[in-house]
Amino acid sequence: MTKEKIKKPRFEQKKSLIKIITEYARTAGISFLVALIFTLLLSFHARNEMIRNLYTNVHKQQEIDTKLAKQLVSQSDLTKDLRKKRYAVVIQVGMLYEAAGDLQKAQFAYEIARDKARQGIYTPYYRLARVLIAQEKFNEAREILKSVKDLNNKSLIKFKTRSYIEMGDKYYSIGKFLSAAKSYEKSKYYYDKFAKNDKVVAEAIIDRIVKAYVETADVMVKSGLNSDGVRFLKKAEHYRPDNFNIRYKLAIIYSDLDPVKSVEYFESLMKERPQDIDYGVYSKALMKSANIADWEGKPTQAKFYRYKIHSLDIYVNNKVVYKNDVEIYLDSFSVRKIWLKYRLRGKYRIKNTSHTDIVNLNADFVLRHKKKEKPIETVSVKCVTKNTPLFSNGGVTAEIPVVFDKNIFTKKELEQYVIDIYLYKDEKFKTMISSMRVPLKSVNN
Repeated sequence: MTKEKIKKPRFEQKKSLIKIITEYARTAGISFLVALIFTLLLSFHARNEMIRNLYTNVHKQQEIDTKLAKQLVSQSDLTKDLRKKRYAVVIQVGMLYEAAGDLQKAQFAYEIARDKARQGIYTPYYRLARVLIAQEKFNEAREILKSVKDLNNKSLIKFKTRSYIEMGDKYYSIGKFLSAAKSYEKSKYYYDKFAKNDKVVAEAIIDRIVKAYVETADVMVKSGLNSDGVRFLKKAEHYRPDNFNIRYKLAIIYSDLDPVKSVEYFESLMKERPQDIDYGVYSKALMKSANIADWEGKPTQAKFYRYKIHSLDIYVNNKVVYKNDVEIYLDSFSVRKIWLKYRLRGKYRIKNTSHTDIVNLNADFVLRHKKKEKPIETVSVKCVTKNTPLFSNGGVTAEIPVVFDKNIFTKKELEQYVIDIYLYKDEKFKTMISSMRVPLKSVNN
């Protein structure tokens, strides 16, 4: 018998033109997308390399310029008959001496250049102010800055902004924090006159102001001048009203100066990061506030403060882990090399050093690059429950095994990683207890 040839329907034998075009377009689109992603990755890598090389080259060039400048100025005294030279020559001589580190002769050259400069040319003023600041001749530098007053000139505004920043940086480096803060505020005053401000630059100036005022406050408090400490912290708070550390410092200082004000600060801070609050200081502020309310004849208010202490105690026990209440022990750690990759395994224990039993505790073991905040991998473990409580004054958990699935390719890569350990009763309030680099002695080749 001959096999009968089965004929396929015509519509199954040939693809339609539309279907062919669609498939072609899809293939072309996917190819284009892959090529685009690959090109972007290459360009991003090339850009990073270019920036890194640029900074390296700038540093090398500065070293070469300094060496060359020292050689040139050592051969002859370039300041001889300098007043007879043209402005362009004088300013170059000043820059040469500045590069060589001879700031006195650079100052001399820039003073002559300033006298020779046309109106509206502020380069010699800026360079003169800079070498005066570097020599800590602050009063002379301020006189230079005050001597030019055309605030409609953008170059002048820029010159004054940069000069006051450099003056602030110099003051800060020698520990004169209040003078630094005032200089930074001057730079902000002039920078705010720009029609268009760069947000990054504006924030950098404010960060400098805040840091200088906080340092000033710390010095005052250490000297027993708490009221002055508060005054300067309030100035810092003006610029950064949401800064946790500034408000926390105020809460601590106010606990003696003004307990009621301290309680106001602590209440807002407890809503943000209760794990970073000193509960003992907060409780004392509440008790002092209750006593003040009693003296003022406000029994209801006093009762409220005392009730707050009790409710706070319950809240802390149920929600918060304090860093000083626990200790982390690393029993063992191994880094095994499997083929060309490394695998990480650790065994930890947790000790309760507080005076309260812990019946609920979780841990996050976070693997990340030491220079980056973003985690590479997180291992979460339930450490303590009601059935396995962690007793007060020395109770220790059983061993907690931690295994990271991340395969690390090289030992050099391994050296760049750290493991952060967070403990928490409530997931909203995690406390970092420990941060350690991967122990390279544990590497098993």
